[in-house]
Amino acid sequence: MVPFNPKTGESANDYFIIDVEAHIMPKEYQEHVSYYPESEALAYAHKMAQHWIWTDHRTGKQPRQHIGMDWTAEKMIKDFDEAGIDVGCILRESMLEDSKFGAPFSTNYHIIQARDKYPNRFIAMSNVGPHLHRGVENAIWELEYLHTQRGFKLTKVYSPEDGPLNDRRMWPFYEKCQELGIVVCFHTGLTIKIGRTSYCTPILLDDVLTDFPDLKCIAYHAGFPNFEELVMLAWKHPNLYISFSLLLPWLLRAPRRFQHMVGMVCQIVGDDRLIFGTDWPGSDPYESVQAVLNLEMPEELMEQYGYGPITQETKAKFFGLNLARLLDIDPEEWMLPQKKEHRAKKQGQQQKS
Repeated sequence: MVPFNPKTGESANDYFIIDVEAHIMPKEYQEHVSYYPESEALAYAHKMAQHWIWTDHRTGKQPRQHIGMDWTAEKMIKDFDEAGIDVGCILRESMLEDSKFGAPFSTNYHIIQARDKYPNRFIAMSNVGPHLHRGVENAIWELEYLHTQRGFKLTKVYSPEDGPLNDRRMWPFYEKCQELGIVVCFHTGLTIKIGRTSYCTPILLDDVLTDFPDLKCIAYHAGFPNFEELVMLAWKHPNLYISFSLLLPWLLRAPRRFQHMVGMVCQIVGDDRLIFGTDWPGSDPYESVQAVLNLEMPEELMEQYGYGPITQETKAKFFGLNLARLLDIDPEEWMLPQKKEHRAKKQGQQQKS
């Protein structure tokens, strides 16, 4: 059964759901980078993710099994089906610093292969970094090719392995993204062992968006732990969207924190810029969907903090409608067949009653 909220009667089948961040790394390719000693940093990141994101600290147990190193398209679709996620924005895993810039952990061509094999489930996202290390002009060439010739819709800037995201040498890249209408997804806030956190703090986005006001961008991981800083930047910059990728299973088990975070976004920015994401396989899609389904605003917080209620309309925007609008795609065309059947059945029941 897909995630279900018995209190409200809502299920994942009631919503169109897009995952804005899901990584693919085929099993056979993992061996290509396994001999680099620094690849252990990824294992450490998984260990810490299990401690933080996957563990219920009230019991000391993991309610659901960690995905591990099976980063295949088939495993992702299996997890998406279980969670009721219609479509994922898929991208390669970089971690070039872990291989001393010898090889990425997966490639943009892996994304092309997965998207072409499952065109109804995946939207392609490029990662043409590290932009500064390889030369911005080379990154721009690959960006243009992937987005004009191969149908990619988003791109990611993973600055922890490269340099500050507001490095002025990046300006031609952002200019090209703005020109082509490419949505740029920034890694913000937390980083794993090797990456430099100072390169991706949310405040650096202020320089980028001040000079490129029409650049559409999404901040991954809600800028955590600098969440409030990111919210105020979104208040200033109308094209800045906030993704809760990676954080949602943790917030499922910390509902009051989640209520405050979403309440603050809606209060200061509005609910039109909430974005759903998992950072698969970093977090569990099922628990991520359940966290949003369970989201409600208690009277106590509305009274003490001035938050508004969390409506089904807000959840629908959060789950997928905001990102669908940003990517200019039709949710009806991407919705899973069983969801269309579920909606038709529900509408029929409502008409009879």
